[in-house]
Parts: sequence; structure tokens; C-alpha cells
Amino acid sequence: MHIELLTAVLLIGGAALALYGILRRMRAAERALRQSERQLRLVAENDARRFEFLAHHDPLTGLPNRAMFEERAREAVARAQRRGETAALLFLDMDHFKDINDSLGHEVGDELLRATAERLRGCVRGEDFVARIGGDEFCILLQGLAEPREAAGVAQKVVETLGQPCRIGAHEVASGTSVGIACTPQDSIDPGELLKLADAAMYRAKDAGRHAYRFWAPNINRELHASAGLAEELRDSLERSELFVCYQPRIDFLTRKPVGAEALLRWPHPRFGLLPPESFLPLAEDAGIADALGAMLLTNACAQAKRWRDAGAKDFTVAISIPARTVRHPGLPGDVSAALAASGLPPAALLLELPEAALRQAAAPVREALAALAGTGARLGVDDFGSGYASLPLLRSLRLGAVSIDRRLVASIPSDRDAPGLVRGLIALARGLEMDVVVRGIDTAAHCNFVIAAGGLVGQGAFLASAGLATEVEPLLAPRRAA
Repeated sequence: MHIELLTAVLLIGGAALALYGILRRMRAAERALRQSERQLRLVAENDARRFEFLAHHDPLTGLPNRAMFEERAREAVARAQRRGETAALLFLDMDHFKDINDSLGHEVGDELLRATAERLRGCVRGEDFVARIGGDEFCILLQGLAEPREAAGVAQKVVETLGQPCRIGAHEVASGTSVGIACTPQDSIDPGELLKLADAAMYRAKDAGRHAYRFWAPNINRELHASAGLAEELRDSLERSELFVCYQPRIDFLTRKPVGAEALLRWPHPRFGLLPPESFLPLAEDAGIADALGAMLLTNACAQAKRWRDAGAKDFTVAISIPARTVRHPGLPGDVSAALAASGLPPAALLLELPEAALRQAAAPVREALAALAGTGARLGVDDFGSGYASLPLLRSLRLGAVSIDRRLVASIPSDRDAPGLVRGLIALARGLEMDVVVRGIDTAAHCNFVIAAGGLVGQGAFLASAGLATEVEPLLAPRRAA
């Protein structure tokens, strides 16, 4: 009896151990299966991301492809129509690429295409869009332009940059490019048609001898030819010290007194009269003297602001708008520091206003440029706030201390039903971020009353005070000094 019971126990125990072993193997198999499923999911997700990337990007250069470019072009055309701006489409075809590909091989040709993509990224602003649309053809989309001729500066930079020899392995390769430009709404409001027009303009550049750019609109090409002569005149005027600085006061609504002024260059042209900076700065960029003009403006403005502060305007601030293409110029921080040192102006009394559009994506080069400018001690602000759709987290991360609201928004208040709410919102947003706010474009009493009711504290515009020479601004400062 005892033997039979022991045998039964042993049998049961053996079965239990066997069952336990089976269960352990089943659990191990389940864990392995789950791990395999996770790995498969990761592979599938990675493949999906890769397929998504390849659906919209060129696998060789990593640039967006034709499909993505056409999608962005549609968005740009709609935005230009909505905001009354100009957008430009640049069509690039590399010169002599086939000869290089045939003589040196496809590997060298592929490396040249990759190098070209990198160079093109360095030729444009953060908000511009570069794509490879096939073969040795690339496209650039420029948005937020005031007029078509602004695209000429980018096209010239592209032509000059791609015209420089490029080292590919043991070979020094020189290709170059021809560029065609079409603009919306001037040439067409159809994205597909714009691409065709830019392509046709590119062949005009080829016919002109390659290594050049041409607009689709013949009148712009004629104007640019004439502007080459104007650029030489501007260079001569700079050398003769004929340009001078005007100042437009910024008025505190509470005290009705100036708290600062924007420094503005003026060019007295013998035929066209007194020209504002927006009419000749593109010429200066084409002629390669924009940096010299900027240094001259900084030097004069800082010296004048120091004189005003010494005369009693203790908290007076001078503001200077920095063009988008100058923001990343490596010499700008040095020019700022030199102007501050030469004048003795406290760095915090200089406000450098940077275009919102140039800050929108804040790529690494822009952040580095802003850090270098901040290192001078000058304050940094956003120019034309409300025009470039810079995000709130971006503004916070860049630690900018001031904004000037786009004058076009104020000017559109009578006709655009969305403008009043947008201006109110921008003022509230900036003040909520503890930024100083200047509202530009106050040219009528109605503008002034609206901005005050919307919470604006400081304004700038013809209704408050016109731009004038330093001697013409003096009388406005006298009551402030007496106070």
C-alpha cells in the first residue's frame, strides 16, 4: 500500500515537473514571440518613415523632391495672394553637368549634386525652400518679397556660389548654373504655369551665355540692366559721403514724448530725389556694398544717440533694422561692437530689429548669428512682427526683448476686417511675453486712437512724428530733457 502511494506521488510529481517545464518553455516562447513582434513593428515603423521620407525627398541629396516642391509652391501662391506679397520661383539648371558626368563618371557627378545641394542651402534664408526636381535641376521658392527684384539678389548669390570650383575627391570640378525666375502674382497665379515660365526664363539665361539669371518678365530684366548703373552711382555716393541718416521718433502714448528713434539711411540722388533705404538696399547687395552701408549707419546712429543721451535724454534708444540677408553676415557683430566702442553708447541703448521672416525657422546658423549679436550687449528685437508667422515657442527660445508690429497691418485696418483683431492679439502676446512693443505705421488719428485702445504703449508713424535730420528731432527732445 505504501509502495503504491509513493509510486503515485512520484508519478504525480514527475508530471507536475514536466508540466512546469512545458509552461516555462511556453512562456519563453511567448516572450520571444512578443520580442519578435516588437522588432517587426519597429522595422515596419522605420520602413514607413523611410518610405514617407522617400515619397517627398530626393534620396541622393536629401532635399525635397518635385512633388513636395509643387505642394509648397501651391501654398506659397495662396499665401502671396492672401497677404498681397510677392513669391518667386527660381529654376536652376547646372551648366556643363553632362560633360562632367560623362568624363569623370557618375560617382563624381553624384558627389557634385550633393555638394550643390549643400551650397544652395547656404544661399537662402531659413524660410526659403530648396528642392531637387530631377537630374541636375533644382528649384528655390522665395516668399514674403516686397517686389520681384528682391529675387535677383538670391539668384546672383546662387550663380556666384555655384560658379566656384568644387573639390570632389582628386578632382577640382567647375560647373556653374543658369537660373530662371518667375514671380506670383506678377507672372501667374498658377503654380504649374510658374514652373514652366521659370524653366523658359532659365533657357534665356543659357542663351545669354550661361552662368547667369534671367526673369520671365522682360521689363524686369531691362530694369536690372539699368540698375547696374545705379549700383555704381550708389557706390560713388558712398565714397563721397553723400548718404546721410534720418531719425523717426518713437512716441510714448502716455507722456507724448520720444523714448527712442529708428535710424534710417537716405540717398540724395541727382535725378530721382531723396531715396529711402528700401529703394536702394537691393542695389547695395548686388554691388557688394551693403555691409559698408550698414557699418556707416551703425557708426552714425550710435554717435548721435550718445550725444542725445549726454544732453539729457537719459533713456533714449536708437533702433536699426537689420536686413534678412545681413543677419548671418559674420562681420555684423564686429561692426556693432566697433560702433558702440567708438561712440561710448551703452550697448543696451542700441536695439537691433531683425525681420520676423528670417527668424521663423531659426536654423543653427541663425541661432549662432543671434548669439553673436547678443554678445555685443545690444538688445535684439523682431521687426515687422505679425508678417512672418514666427511661433511663440521660437520667440521665447530666442530671448528677444522687443517687437515692432508690421506697419502694413495697421495700414490695412480700415479695409481688412481681420486686421484689428490681429493687431490687438499681437500687442497682447508681446506684452504677455514681457517684450517692449512699438506699433509702426500710425499715419492717421484713427490709427493712433485704435492702437491706444488696443493697449499699445509706444508708436511710430507720420501722424506722431515724421523722419528728419538729427537737428529736426532736437525740438521734440527738449521738453523731455527739461522733464
